[in-house]
Amino acid sequence: MLETSVSSEASIKAQVQKLVDLLHVCADEELLDESKAIHGYILKSDFSDNNLLLLLNHVSHAYSKCSEFGSCQVLFDKMLQKNVFSWTVMIVGSIENGFFYDGFKYFREMLEYGMLPDGFAYSAALRLCVALGSLELCKMVHAQIVVRGFTSNVIINTSLLNMYAKLGNVEASSLVFNSMSERNAVSWNTIISGLTANGLHLEAFNRFLEMKNKGFSPDVYTLVGVMKAVGSLGDIGKGKVVHSCVCELGMDSNVVVGTALIDMYAECGALCEAKTVFDSNFSNCGVNMPWNAMISGYTRCRCSQEALQLYVNMCKKNVRSDIYTYCSLFDAIAESKCSKFLMEVHAAVLKSEYDNISLSVQNAIADAYAKCGSLEGVRKIFDRMEQRDIVSWTTLVTAYSQGSQWEAAIAVFSQMREEGCAVNQYTLASTLVACASLCYLEYGRQLHGLQYKTGLQNESCIESALVDMYAKCGSITEAEKVFGCISDADAVSWTAMISGYAQHGSVFCALELFKKMEQLGIKPTAVTLLSILFACSHGGLVKEGFHFFWSMGKRYNLVPEMQHYACVVDLLGRVGLLIEAFEFIGKMPVEPDEMVWQSLLSACRIHRDSELGEIAAKKILSVCPQYSATYVLLSNTYMETGNFREGIDLRNVMKKQGVKKEPGFSWVTINGKAHKFYASDQEHPEKKSIYLMLEELRVDMKALGYKPDFRSVLTSGD
Repeated sequence: MLETSVSSEASIKAQVQKLVDLLHVCADEELLDESKAIHGYILKSDFSDNNLLLLLNHVSHAYSKCSEFGSCQVLFDKMLQKNVFSWTVMIVGSIENGFFYDGFKYFREMLEYGMLPDGFAYSAALRLCVALGSLELCKMVHAQIVVRGFTSNVIINTSLLNMYAKLGNVEASSLVFNSMSERNAVSWNTIISGLTANGLHLEAFNRFLEMKNKGFSPDVYTLVGVMKAVGSLGDIGKGKVVHSCVCELGMDSNVVVGTALIDMYAECGALCEAKTVFDSNFSNCGVNMPWNAMISGYTRCRCSQEALQLYVNMCKKNVRSDIYTYCSLFDAIAESKCSKFLMEVHAAVLKSEYDNISLSVQNAIADAYAKCGSLEGVRKIFDRMEQRDIVSWTTLVTAYSQGSQWEAAIAVFSQMREEGCAVNQYTLASTLVACASLCYLEYGRQLHGLQYKTGLQNESCIESALVDMYAKCGSITEAEKVFGCISDADAVSWTAMISGYAQHGSVFCALELFKKMEQLGIKPTAVTLLSILFACSHGGLVKEGFHFFWSMGKRYNLVPEMQHYACVVDLLGRVGLLIEAFEFIGKMPVEPDEMVWQSLLSACRIHRDSELGEIAAKKILSVCPQYSATYVLLSNTYMETGNFREGIDLRNVMKKQGVKKEPGFSWVTINGKAHKFYASDQEHPEKKSIYLMLEELRVDMKALGYKPDFRSVLTSGD
């Protein structure tokens, strides 16, 4: 009888273990139907209380892993017996299924039930604290851990390290680590990754060195963590120390470690070292991670051509591209502005169907089309998106704004708001640029109010855009108020205000502000110097203008661009120094473009120098034969010098060659809508009222003694 009893007990134990193993498989493979079938079998069987508790705990665990947390809760509530494992399953299940408050409720009930948590339960509770983002709850659980005498438990201490680090309390995390009597590799990895995640990159590197000195061997997680820290530091010397350790451990051919090495060197700007790592171990690798890291590194360092070539090599070796490949690649295409390559890669994405599953790829494609100047392409991508996020909307708004389609930019922004999508600083800044270009002062003021409503009042890019918008819309006082409220103005903000003064003719205010900017140690940009040259030009300050121009290279280490040269020519031309302007162009170290010659031609028209004007016009027309402004300026120059026949002949040449002058227009904004008016316009629905008002203005102007200037007006026979 005794032998039969022992045999029966062993058989039941084997049966229970088999069911436990099956439930483990169900949990791992997320087999819900099979879990339910086993649950039914267990309920029909006659297991002892202890075995039943064990099996039901594992059923509960399987339900949780199958995302059937409701069934898990029902089962738990019906269980007549519960142990620490039962409660722990519910706490962990709550975390994994996103029911964080339920999880803490189970932890509290566990204590009220008189069930003392073990190390696993406390670790789960600490995970809950992180998920809830509550430092106070963390401290309460930590206090219980101390009272219960778990401070020497390396697993719990590691969980504490992780918890404090993820909640941003690095000091507490370090205190826990320093108090640990026993540490393992996971503890070291946790403190290193925690320091890195909180921006304490140098401390993370020093902990790595300490770990090695204490005799612990770094593993993959250690190396990846410390390489992130070194990459953020941008310290190639420290990078080589880590690389040396990788080689000592024989892990230089490990795909994960090698990918992190490439990323680290690229972050440090050391592309040669990154490429050496790639070429040595991964140029024939069929896994795309190192390829992605190298493409991303090239893109990050603005070596777009190298990134595109590497992608071509990747395709030749039949390495599969993924979302990360395409996102980096489209950034490189955007940088290189290679439209042909863009369409080829876009076709590859369509073929691989990545655009259907990844919004990030679609956003990257849209941005690439925008940077390549294809507004139609951006719009098509945007319209085909089944889902859109803030990046999608911002990309389209920015594309229209930078493509001078300002009304479209504002229309898209309005649609974005109507659909309830939140705005960010970049959306607002791009829309403000559109308002500035259209002189939409009232709309710009509304955006200024929206900035405060959305809590973006301290974003420098918006502040600079507001200064620029108010200045361009004619409200220099409001521009000054915005600029005065900027707590830490950068070079862009200073430049916006200087440019505003220059546009309003407040030359000496612009110069004074530039002087103050220098006194505060803020380095001017090329745009800042362009604004100052513009101010000098409009103020006729030749000496000062040349001082700033020659200071660009000598003092500010800036290379003058074509716009700077054009501004100097305009400066000389405005005061009548046409020969000096012509000689200045002849001494330029770069070939002058049409913008430079156009500045000279405009000055020739003002000062009635048709001979020099002809030279400038010929230079422009040799590269831009359809540029109507050149014909018009030279024609007007002829007429103002009394050469009406030459002026008329030049207009006839325009007609024969099919060169059409863009008509000038004025506009006014009423109730948020812009109304444009062209000369002799007969299309506007309110034309009668408009012409009546113009006639009233003409009469008033004549009464005040105004005499129109007809020097540039062609005869009726033209």
